[in-house]
Formats: sequence, structure tokens, C-alpha cells
Amino acid sequence: MNKRARQRLIGVTVLVLVVVGAIIFGASQGVGAGAYKKSVAEVLQDDSLIGKQVQVQGPVVPGSWTPGSDPLTFSIRQMDDDNGPTLGVVWDGPVPSAFGDGTIAIVTGIVGEDKVVTAKTLITQCPSKYASATDALTVDALLKSDLMGKPVAITGYVVNGSIQPAGTDPRFVVGTMSSGGTTIDVTWDGALPQGFEEGVKVVIKGSLTSSGTYQATDVALEESQAK
Repeated sequence: MNKRARQRLIGVTVLVLVVVGAIIFGASQGVGAGAYKKSVAEVLQDDSLIGKQVQVQGPVVPGSWTPGSDPLTFSIRQMDDDNGPTLGVVWDGPVPSAFGDGTIAIVTGIVGEDKVVTAKTLITQCPSKYASATDALTVDALLKSDLMGKPVAITGYVVNGSIQPAGTDPRFVVGTMSSGGTTIDVTWDGALPQGFEEGVKVVIKGSLTSSGTYQATDVALEESQAK
């Protein structure tokens, strides 16, 4: 073996050792530690998972959480089963802005003796949802109308800096412009659709309350926002 070949072999060997060392160090620190991917039902039924790390997902059960609680406790339901079993989750980190009733929560954490998962990570996943603004009123038109307390759809832009976590009142503000203009506070504890962000045009169903806020029953992006 000539000198250049030996140097190349030494370099490759050092690189392999560095990579292996990094993997071992990461594992010792819990970085990238594996999690068993399980369904809600499997976590509830399998006692061997107690004390183990799992990844489980499901829609957030409406009414299972209290806004502003610390830590946040909530339940998720078996995927694709409206009457399926539910699993308790404890999360003491920042609450994602998309969190809400019906949001798909992807949880990675440790299963306790009580079959409650203490989460290390919480990711929210919301489906895309679009609606036509053809029959929706503008914010200006709503505030000038006599439709208080009556079901009505409105359309407008999510005002910059107004999006708040679920349980916050208002959840977000809609205006004639993304920078403001005429605005109205919107109350909503449900899931926000994928792509919901500052400046997007939305179509919302609900009603105007006596306090001047808009109580939403459905939130969607205006169909022109579809990419």
C-alpha cells in the first residue's frame, strides 16, 4: 500500500470513528432516542409500554383541556374513530397556536402507571380547509348590520400579530386589511386549518355577540388561498 492510499484509509477510518462516536454520544444524551409508534388503543391495552417512550397521535377531545392550565392536560382519541378510546396527555411546554378541539396532536413521551403520557414533544397537525367568500359579509358590513346573534358568514384578513393560543380570548382578529382597518375580535377554541397565518384571507361562520366579538363556529381559508 502506497503512502497516499494509507493516508486515505486513515482519513476514512477517522471519519467513521467520529460518526460512530457522535451516534453513541447522542444516544447517551437521549437525542434521537427511539419511540414505539402506537395507537391510542395499543397504549391503553399494553402494560409492557409503561415506562417506555411512545409516539401516539389522535384528535384532541373537545372539553378535555382547560385554557391557561400549566401544565396543559388534555386527551386524544383513537384516530378515525369518533367513539374510540381516549388517552390522557400532560404537556408543560409552549402550547402550539394551532392547538384546539379536534386538532391532530402528535405526542412523544413516557407512558405512566396511570396510562397517561407525559409528553416530551407536542406537534399539532391540522387539515386543509377552504371555503368560498361569495355569500360572506365583510367586517364593515357585519358591524353596520342588524344581524347580532344571528348565524352569518364573514370574510377578511387575519390581522398581523393577532393569533393567540387556543383558550385565549380573542383567538385572533379579522380586519378589512392584514394591517388592520376595520377589525373584529374572533373567539374560537377549535383547530385552525393548515396554512392559517397572519395576512391570509379567511371565511368564518358564526355570530356577532352583544359584547361586539364574533363567536366562530367554523374557520376556513378563503378558496383563493389554495396553492
